[in-house]
Amino acid sequence: GIGLLFGAMDSIFAWVQGLGKSANLEVFDVEGNKEHLIKIVPALSDNYMYLVINPKSKEAVAVDPVESGKILQLCSSMEVKLVAVLTTHYHSDHSGGNAQLAAELPGLEIVAGEMDADRTPAVTRRVRDGESCCFAGLRFQCLTTPCHTRGHISFLLEGEAPGLFCGDTLFVAGCGRFMEGSPAVMKSSLLKLSQLPPTTRIFCGHEYTVGNLEYAMSLQPRNSLLQRRLAEAKEKRERKVPTVPSTLAEELEHNPFLRASCENLSDEEMGKLRRGKDTFTTMGSLITLALDVKGYFNPEETSV
Repeated sequence: GIGLLFGAMDSIFAWVQGLGKSANLEVFDVEGNKEHLIKIVPALSDNYMYLVINPKSKEAVAVDPVESGKILQLCSSMEVKLVAVLTTHYHSDHSGGNAQLAAELPGLEIVAGEMDADRTPAVTRRVRDGESCCFAGLRFQCLTTPCHTRGHISFLLEGEAPGLFCGDTLFVAGCGRFMEGSPAVMKSSLLKLSQLPPTTRIFCGHEYTVGNLEYAMSLQPRNSLLQRRLAEAKEKRERKVPTVPSTLAEELEHNPFLRASCENLSDEEMGKLRRGKDTFTTMGSLITLALDVKGYFNPEETSV
């Protein structure tokens, strides 16, 4: 009975994340360089998928392609071959397109962190912290960033214009829920990311920026930088364009969780900071209550 209850909860969380697929293919270009092109592809209700293209080889790598059809359509329209999928973590709103892509494209490499691989569909390669992999002539460094899930991996696209595909660990002005880790674990993951070059572009898994900045503003209501960036984010969302990418330098200025990790905030205070965000909205409070119930009955799923 409890197992069925947890299965139902997982379905509810997936529904909340997705709330149905958007009908049309939307694609946003990122100002890039000669080495690669990056396409932002919105999915579900607030997810972002990414297609990283090597214009010389006409090959591409997809990050968290939950809506496989959109990725296949984009690859076809751009006349590029999809050669690899990078999966930041096993949650279905990130890994849900893997199996379909594997079926459509024999030989496709599907990458996941070794601690999440058994829970991730169609994985062909497990990676560890610090491992480097090359797909489509592009080099990615694999960084373990656990806490949201035990095996969460962030992928750093190397080169003159580095890009970090960080899934649900680091968001613009926020971080992921501590679903399978402690405050200390998230602090360690964020501190690791803070050591990357300040110009690193941050490509996160969801469009949460306005809500994150509103929470940051509740902590520092007179902060003029937060006021300005919140206004900019709202203006972008009114035009229905992404607020990603940001840069690591910007996150170090306005992200309360990243700043707390760098300032070595106590684990207790870090926990309070995240709990405040978890319950900042009515929907957040409901999800938090459901996760608390699940954690009570199944505590090993909320520990590392």
